[in-house]
Amino acid sequence: MDWKGSSPRQQRSPAKRRLPVSHSPTHKRRTSQETREAVLAAARRLFFTKGFDQTTLMDLGEETGLSARGVILHFETKADIIATLLIRDYTARKAPMVERPQGSTHAQRILDFYFWMAREDAANFIAFPALWSVSARWSPAVETEMNTALRRMREPVRLELSRGMGAGEFRGLDIQHADEMIWQSYQHGLRAVSVNGGTPAMAVPQVFKTLEALSA
Repeated sequence: MDWKGSSPRQQRSPAKRRLPVSHSPTHKRRTSQETREAVLAAARRLFFTKGFDQTTLMDLGEETGLSARGVILHFETKADIIATLLIRDYTARKAPMVERPQGSTHAQRILDFYFWMAREDAANFIAFPALWSVSARWSPAVETEMNTALRRMREPVRLELSRGMGAGEFRGLDIQHADEMIWQSYQHGLRAVSVNGGTPAMAVPQVFKTLEALSA
């Protein structure tokens, strides 16, 4: 049909038929796991740029298309979000096998492990001071998962403690208890760094002091 030669009434474009709702294009709904991943990705970005304390649940909601309540439906607290990111980081870490000259002590190998830990912490958001104020607010389920990840990561330390005790380098202490003492000394050093400034490597001397106390 020649539209140019038609009457004004005929020149009107035909009205568009509305498709039934069932035929309209729809966005794929995210699964619960996909939503959790979106929140974690947004949290990592915001914790780096704004800081943990300054990032609100509303901020996370705006980044992910959720309400603040929607975020809480997937994580009990904001502390659980940072804990989940920490657990993933700890789980992904692979302690290097450090080759030392013959005659090196087991204490030196444990210090090597913690210098490696400090390098990893320096490259990650977990060195942020905010960590020390939120760890007590993690939910029990997340706390259990965190402890499991930490025990797995610190297996090389327990191995060196066992060998060192067998060689008479360390006093005969419970290995699990000694491992926890060393870990807590490192955490104490990190807390001091978070207040006074510095890098995670400055926490390692606290580990050295604990190893001296454990020496036979």
